[in-house]
Amino acid sequence: MFSLRWKLGGALLLVVLVSVGIMAFLTNQNTTSQFQQYIQTGSAAYNQRVVNNLEQYYAQVQSWSGVQEILLASLRTTGDRLVLADNSGKIVGDTANQAVGKTAVSLGISEGNLIQAGGQTVGTLYLDLSGMMGSGRGYMGGRGMMSGSSLPITAAADIVQPAEGAFLSRINNYLWIAAIIAVAIALLLGFFITRQITRPIRSLATGAAHISSGDLGYRVKIHANDEMGKLAESFNDMAQKLDDSEQSRRRLVSDVAHELRTPLTIIQGTVDGIADGVFQPDRKHLDSIREQTLLLTHLVNDLRDLSLAESGQLKLERLSTDMLDLIQRKIAQFEVNARQKNVRLKLENQSAIAPIDIDAKRIEQVMGNLLSNAIRHTPEAGQITIAMRTQGSTPGGRELVVSVVDTGEGIPAENLPHVFERFYRVENSRSRSEGGVGLGLAIVKQMVQAHGGRVWVESLSGQGSTFYFSLPFPESSGSK
Repeated sequence: MFSLRWKLGGALLLVVLVSVGIMAFLTNQNTTSQFQQYIQTGSAAYNQRVVNNLEQYYAQVQSWSGVQEILLASLRTTGDRLVLADNSGKIVGDTANQAVGKTAVSLGISEGNLIQAGGQTVGTLYLDLSGMMGSGRGYMGGRGMMSGSSLPITAAADIVQPAEGAFLSRINNYLWIAAIIAVAIALLLGFFITRQITRPIRSLATGAAHISSGDLGYRVKIHANDEMGKLAESFNDMAQKLDDSEQSRRRLVSDVAHELRTPLTIIQGTVDGIADGVFQPDRKHLDSIREQTLLLTHLVNDLRDLSLAESGQLKLERLSTDMLDLIQRKIAQFEVNARQKNVRLKLENQSAIAPIDIDAKRIEQVMGNLLSNAIRHTPEAGQITIAMRTQGSTPGGRELVVSVVDTGEGIPAENLPHVFERFYRVENSRSRSEGGVGLGLAIVKQMVQAHGGRVWVESLSGQGSTFYFSLPFPESSGSK
């Protein structure tokens, strides 16, 4: 099969050849027709002028004596031949000096131009422009035809002189030469245009080959801002997303393996120690196994919840819930952890908020993850502030906005777009040492979005962070 480049080039060549060929043919036909009409009109005018001169001459002389000189003087070119017969048909003048004394019938000529004087026919003029005298065809057309009618095409062709035919031939040759030059230029332009069209396509094909072979870092060069440029830009965006997805997958596998390895190693070591008699099967070692088992269960449940939420299969049991009560209960649950780090938990805006239809269990999970994350990143003697407010920013009605503000180290600007990605850590080593798995904020995002809400973060490095999430009220609800 031919490549797209050859197909485009062939199609363009065919279009050029057909269009230029038709143009050259039609121009040739029109030029020939117009030129023949021009010759015919000029010959008719010339013939009429000769007839008028002969009529004036006869009116003055009253005979054809000396008409030979008049005929010679009336010749337009050396290729013309004028033959004059009197009213009896006898040739009385011939510019070729060959037929004088003969009759028109004997020469096989007829249908000449009548010459009249005093209302009577005194002669006939025969005009031979093509050297065909004696072939049985003379100049067609009498006085009436000369005065208005055009000659038939056959007659028009007969009156073309050799020099005039050569001129017409040169014109036609120039037309075909111009057509060939036009085709050559069109081919050069077509090659350039085809190359411009196929080059980005070849680049995309090369890029697709690199991507399919696993080189997800390959990017197509963008040469223009047209449709092909936008296609290349979309291809690069797709490649970037594939690359990010692959990196995320590798991090996921690595992080899951790491998170599973530690508790499994502890469990295996404890069980082996008990089996070998190194450890006693007492409550201390059983609690260690139980703790690691709970950690594994928590990790597996988090991964399951994320998978269900991302696939849209997470089922929510929405009930009318008092958000103030929910948040107060979550704060009470984390008071012990906060005191251990000497961190203060503070709830602002404790005014009543209208009940909101949510899955309380999932939103408790959201609040728990945010509070756990804030405590982990807030230094001793720091403070975490939780606040609620209502606003009417959504098109469908009002929404509840909850914020969790910490006084921790903050998040660098380059990390802000990624904090809600699964297993993402701003500082991997520190997060692991403090027990962070890297799924908490990803779960927050998925759970909030499953409720139709939004989640975002604002932070300055060294000045703490503020995490927000919003939950839409039903259209008939509002704040008190």
